[in-house]
Amino acid sequence: MLLAGALAAAVLGLGLHVNLSASAPRGLYRAIPGTPTRGALVAACVSVEAAALGRARGYLGAGPCVGGVQPVIKPVVALTGDVVELGPEAIIVNGQPLPGSSSAEVDSLGLSLPHAVWGRHVVGADQFWLVSTRVPNSWDSRYLGPFSRSQVRAVAWPVWTWSGAGSEASR
Repeated sequence: MLLAGALAAAVLGLGLHVNLSASAPRGLYRAIPGTPTRGALVAACVSVEAAALGRARGYLGAGPCVGGVQPVIKPVVALTGDVVELGPEAIIVNGQPLPGSSSAEVDSLGLSLPHAVWGRHVVGADQFWLVSTRVPNSWDSRYLGPFSRSQVRAVAWPVWTWSGAGSEASR
């Protein structure tokens, strides 16, 4: 247990994040400072309210974000000035539907999954919409709404990732 704690402290001290969620390729990511761009993966903290729900439901482990939770790693799909249309069937960004972006009604535990307000949203200054289309119940802007610049800790650069059991590791 002590060794695991020391290893976790060393990983975080080096600006590394471990992702075990299917929302992004599982593996090790390095935090890179800079302004996120469309398509970039970012490490972001959820709101205090979302952190409480995420801990209670087991979505998030312990970490350095508000509420004592780990950051999420998600791709950026919309930036300042973009128009996002959010509905149960899809997310549409600037008139282009994101494939695989329907919203789930329940999480993997069968619990109701609250979503962000359906409708048209213009992305505000210093906001980002983070959406993973890898899984329909990826806990992202479909459910949490836009993330502020202050919630985005860093761009997440893959150091070592893998796709799943029995697959080749990738960089």
